[in-house]
Amino acid sequence: MRRILLLLVILTLNSYLSTAKDKKIKEGHWHTELYLSEKDTLPFSFYYYSAERRLVIINASERIQLKNVQIKGENISVKFPIFNSELIGKVTSKKTIEGFWYNYAKGPDYKIPFKSKFGIYNRFLTEQTNADDFAGKWEVTFNYNDKPEKSIGLFEEKFGTIHGTFLTETGDYRFLGGVSYGTNLKMSCFDGSHAFLFKSELKQDTLWGTFFSGTHYQTNWYALRNADFELRDPEKLTYVVNDSLLKFSFKDLNKVDYHYPNKSVKNKVVLVQILGTWCPNCMDETNYLTSIYSKYKDNLEIIGVGFETGKTEDDKLAALKKYKSHMGVDYPLLLGGDACKPCAVKKFPMLNNIMSFPTLLIIDKKGQIRKIHTGFSGPSTGKYYTDFVDHTTAFIEELIEE
Repeated sequence: MRRILLLLVILTLNSYLSTAKDKKIKEGHWHTELYLSEKDTLPFSFYYYSAERRLVIINASERIQLKNVQIKGENISVKFPIFNSELIGKVTSKKTIEGFWYNYAKGPDYKIPFKSKFGIYNRFLTEQTNADDFAGKWEVTFNYNDKPEKSIGLFEEKFGTIHGTFLTETGDYRFLGGVSYGTNLKMSCFDGSHAFLFKSELKQDTLWGTFFSGTHYQTNWYALRNADFELRDPEKLTYVVNDSLLKFSFKDLNKVDYHYPNKSVKNKVVLVQILGTWCPNCMDETNYLTSIYSKYKDNLEIIGVGFETGKTEDDKLAALKKYKSHMGVDYPLLLGGDACKPCAVKKFPMLNNIMSFPTLLIIDKKGQIRKIHTGFSGPSTGKYYTDFVDHTTAFIEELIEE
């Protein structure tokens, strides 16, 4: 009995000493910078809750909850709930953390150094001066020296800073937070999948800028104010090239073949969501789809087909399972294949092209594809998002009534 009591005392003491050695991290606002190069850093902010060991990343009006903060001694690691990435570093003091952001979706060696400092609320350390000079709608051209790509810039002043996004034909750049000073505008976003930095300068009536996506991509852009500019209709970019009814077969999360069509979709409107769990725009679309599925599932079926990163089938299925659990997805998720657009086209040969993840097929009760929506304009796009939700929901209701 004494030996058992002694063992319990030793185990308790070891546990206490182990906990006591863990570095303490101050609760409050932290300013973090990802070092993209020697001269370019991407800033973002987070708030740390010490009692819960919970970290909340702040991107404009977006809040990303990271509940799995692990601290062992001076080592800290934080995994993102959906995306295959994490922050790994050392707590060098109560007010400083240094380390790397690893994005495994881009390869095992893809990492970007970061440094966090406590007690700084502002995303950008430069003082805000004239946000109203940049607020409004802009016609944007990316990569203008090579293969120009059109976009819409949507910027607004909020609480003395700039919130905004860039809307493209394949999706949006989500929640960008920024600052203006003199003739300069800077904006950034970090969500665990993407690390975006936009730098620009206003010369006469034109914004001239540089866009960085992590350390792997960089291009130039310019923008002119144009309240009337619009992109091509997202419902006309992808279309059916023959009149045959949609058919496919993919494995579900239990590796059982799922065939479409089947008895479960008979006399139902069907949505087929072509997605990737690594894709933030897909996550935004999934939030919308789960909401309408809960409302109309007696007359509506949704099928998600994921094209995933990962070396093995098990890796891809694990990503889909984690996505389903975290996002609260009630509809079937299937494994389509590798995360590439040509791979998706091969699996859906009845379509002219798949130019974006996500792509949404809307199918009537007779099995006819009635609409195809390319990309997704998420909550950061304001009216574009609410218009999509209103328009798509109304169309689904019409198909249910047919």
